[in-house]
Amino acid sequence: MPIRLPQRLRDIRTTEIVGRVRKDPRTCGDLLLGVDRQTAMNAIGWGQAEFDEPVGSLSAEDRVLLYAYWNQLGHLEELSEAFNQLFGGNSPSQPLIVVDLGCGPFTGGLALIGQLSTGELFDYIGVDRSRAMREFGEHLATAVDSMAGTPRSKRQWVADIADATWHAPPSWRPVVVIVSFLLASPSLHVGTLLAGLEQLLSRLTRGPTTILYTNSPRVAPNRTYPAFRDGLLDAGFRLTADDTGPVHTERGERVVRYALFHRDSQRTLQLGGD
Repeated sequence: MPIRLPQRLRDIRTTEIVGRVRKDPRTCGDLLLGVDRQTAMNAIGWGQAEFDEPVGSLSAEDRVLLYAYWNQLGHLEELSEAFNQLFGGNSPSQPLIVVDLGCGPFTGGLALIGQLSTGELFDYIGVDRSRAMREFGEHLATAVDSMAGTPRSKRQWVADIADATWHAPPSWRPVVVIVSFLLASPSLHVGTLLAGLEQLLSRLTRGPTTILYTNSPRVAPNRTYPAFRDGLLDAGFRLTADDTGPVHTERGERVVRYALFHRDSQRTLQLGGD
């Protein structure tokens, strides 16, 4: 059955993304914010741009809004299907901690909200180098809270994983790490990413950790995946899914490269010294 986003997510997209683009005075016919689709795609680098600088007539905020207009829906559908399969309609045993690497405008958080029952709260750490992406992500998250009448997530936004703060001692809460299209970035250093992630996880939890990887099915965006996979296996994760397959949506079929890694709760004391 095709994935269908919950009405609340469709409403958020209609009001905060599509509506803003369509009502902008620069939008006329096929020109959105004053530019055609090819110009828009070049401005957002097909999703891999550095978003914090203006390009031509488009501000950084314009570029993020066009990214959300053209690209976010597909990623939202992919992650919604992934969470649906991951949770199988059941709520997590404890409130989740979500680490969204390359978070963009809260895409992973929105997908998760669509799968959790109303009233379930989760902690969200959104990591993205782009200030404009982080700010629009908070805008969308605030809109969701306003629509629900209550907060759905406790959020922090950082440019680098090392900047994330966590003042509570490590708990046994489950962690989900989202790595969606991040490895497509040509400037990413996998070793640095994994070292930073392991340091953050050690501060967050001793509980189970699941890492969800999604990407384009093309070869080039996955060129650093083998190093990413091997680094996680060395860190004690096991690979439970690794494939390319379709996501069926109301708009048609999308093919996605995906992988799932899991590490159980760390309950064994490790004693050092001679």
